[in-house]
Amino acid sequence: MDRFIGKVEKERFILAEEEFHHAKVKRVKKGQKIEINDLSGSIYLGVVENIDKKHITGKILKKLPVEEEDFYLELFLGIPNRLSKVDDLIEPVSQLGVSCFIPVITQNTAVKEKDILKKIPKWEKIALNSIKQCRRLFPVEIKKPVYLKEIKTDTEKRIVFYEKEKEFSLKDEKRKKIKTASIFIGAEGGITEKEIKILKEKKFKPASLGRYTLKMETAVITGICQVNFVYR
Repeated sequence: MDRFIGKVEKERFILAEEEFHHAKVKRVKKGQKIEINDLSGSIYLGVVENIDKKHITGKILKKLPVEEEDFYLELFLGIPNRLSKVDDLIEPVSQLGVSCFIPVITQNTAVKEKDILKKIPKWEKIALNSIKQCRRLFPVEIKKPVYLKEIKTDTEKRIVFYEKEKEFSLKDEKRKKIKTASIFIGAEGGITEKEIKILKEKKFKPASLGRYTLKMETAVITGICQVNFVYR
């Protein structure tokens, strides 16, 4: 069943602006049942009663049971020099359960902070649209960029995937459910030894992703999947 993001009030729902256009593309019709996410932690089943030039409105039939996994995962990502690479990552990291995305300016980041800030509205839009497909309650939170030395986190487990780490990988860990975790992944050029030292001081443990050197995009997906398998 199609799911949309809408406003719910007094047993009524309304789809407007982009969600209205999305519904039109999906050929939603009067009498059709749809699901509505109010972005406040609730999902409703509704039936479409009216379609005009700018809005779709209808009646709420019932509130649906929801279950959001109790696991908070932060992704600290060294920002690549082609910001379009991040555009392509937001949807898959959303589908894989990342809670918060923090762009990090590292020694090998050549783009300016102001250019990263300009991208955030687009990333937020991608994150919002992605929750309809993967059926999450809330979109990935996109935070403002930080410099590596400014990273702050209080999560239980902190992992930095580092191409020069040869001794430890998550396959050495016993599976154990925890509530919060953070991962750091560098971009092109990798992570410098000075940066690894800073991350270790912040309680990030270096881990290997395997014998091969991975592209940033592959490393992000692989790293998230490993953390989900071991700790989720």
